[in-house]
Amino acid sequence: MLVDDHALVRMGFRMLLADAQIEVVAEADDGTAALAAIREHRPDLILMDVEMPVMDGVTAMSRI
Repeated sequence: MLVDDHALVRMGFRMLLADAQIEVVAEADDGTAALAAIREHRPDLILMDVEMPVMDGVTAMSRI
């Protein structure tokens, strides 16, 4: 799962991971959306930005 408030950053990581044959099951643009997506998709790995609006990555990770 990718979590970043910049869509271009998420797209870049998605392309890099696809080249490595790693499936991205979900994306979110802030910590609040990430928590909802985590409940729904239950990813094995989360690549999350630390500084985002609404809820930052540190707060989101502490709630997981």
